[in-house]
Amino acid sequence: MTSNRSEQRTAWFFSILLILLMTVFLGGCGSKSTPEPTPTKTPMPPTWTPTPTQLPPTNTPTPLPTNTPTPEPTATPTPAYINPVENSDVSFLTGLKPADPGLLQRRPLDIKVANQKSVIPQTGLSKADIVVESLVEFNQTRYDAIFQSQSAPRVGSIRSARLIDLELPDIFDAILCFSGAVEPVRQKLYHTPDLQDQILEQNLNPDAFYRDPNIPVPDNLFANTDILWSYITQKGWNKPPHPPGGWVFGENAPADAPTASAIDIPYPTFPVRWAYDAAGGKWLRWLNGQPHIDKGTGAQLTADNIVVIFAKHVKTPILEYGTERMGDDCANCSVEVQLWNEGPVQVFRDGKVYNGKWVRTGREQPFQIIFSDGSPIPLKPGNSWWQVVPIEMTVTITP
Repeated sequence: MTSNRSEQRTAWFFSILLILLMTVFLGGCGSKSTPEPTPTKTPMPPTWTPTPTQLPPTNTPTPLPTNTPTPEPTATPTPAYINPVENSDVSFLTGLKPADPGLLQRRPLDIKVANQKSVIPQTGLSKADIVVESLVEFNQTRYDAIFQSQSAPRVGSIRSARLIDLELPDIFDAILCFSGAVEPVRQKLYHTPDLQDQILEQNLNPDAFYRDPNIPVPDNLFANTDILWSYITQKGWNKPPHPPGGWVFGENAPADAPTASAIDIPYPTFPVRWAYDAAGGKWLRWLNGQPHIDKGTGAQLTADNIVVIFAKHVKTPILEYGTERMGDDCANCSVEVQLWNEGPVQVFRDGKVYNGKWVRTGREQPFQIIFSDGSPIPLKPGNSWWQVVPIEMTVTITP
């Protein structure tokens, strides 16, 4: 049984093999069957050089839109004035270059000088870069003489500070040099944070000042500016100033200004008159109808600029003299001169007057002297007197 199955499988195997051989043989000799198509390959493009984009010639500018005008070239303007804050070799107080540039590195001095009958004529005011005159009690005035570019061996007589001295050392970045003050004013000075290294009181620093034994007290206090600078150097206060500025200088006076040959300022006790000397190009000063001289030189005081500053004046409860108010208007009350915000100003130079305003928006901000449109009123290079007056005072100008 097993032998028969084996024989059948062998016969079946050879039959299959014979069929396969005949199929191969007949396929090779007969008609060819259709082959399977091969995938069509995308032909490669021929080598191709792109046509370059046509660029405009190099000498043909790209046109601007029709609604945009071509800007016209402008020449660099020549400055009409000198801004001392931007010119370190020029004094910010005078607009002049000193022979010794090192002088501009010393801290300005603000020396408080009296102005009553017993001390007139004063000494040393002709050497100051700027003198500020302002009202105090009893309708009198007092001076703040600002020194930097010149020295003076004798300045005085020196007296006590007033409320305006909270502002002036800040405006000029100066050391306030004074004899003393009533206690409420002293407290305000010493408790003003930005004045901590700018207060030189004689009562606390006697070696910085000297007294003339030939003159009665209290009018005999004086100072030598070189000694003051040496003294503040030892205290570490004699630093190069960082003035906020606010005024500029120009050699040429702006055109189209009214002429002024004289200025009358009606301070009640000692009225002031300035008269223009065209030959010398200076303003000459009169005090109470007499030429105001510097006792140290014997010459009449002069100025290149007169700056009349109109400011609000307010009497305070502080008593500068005595313990009781004197009169209905409190003649002995301390006067607060409000040199902040803004007010009218008149600048006199070269026999002309320029009207504008002063602006001071805060402490350590520039005290600007400007026209009503905001442009600066240029001062003449040289010394200046600032005449601070009540806003309601009438200053008379003679054409």
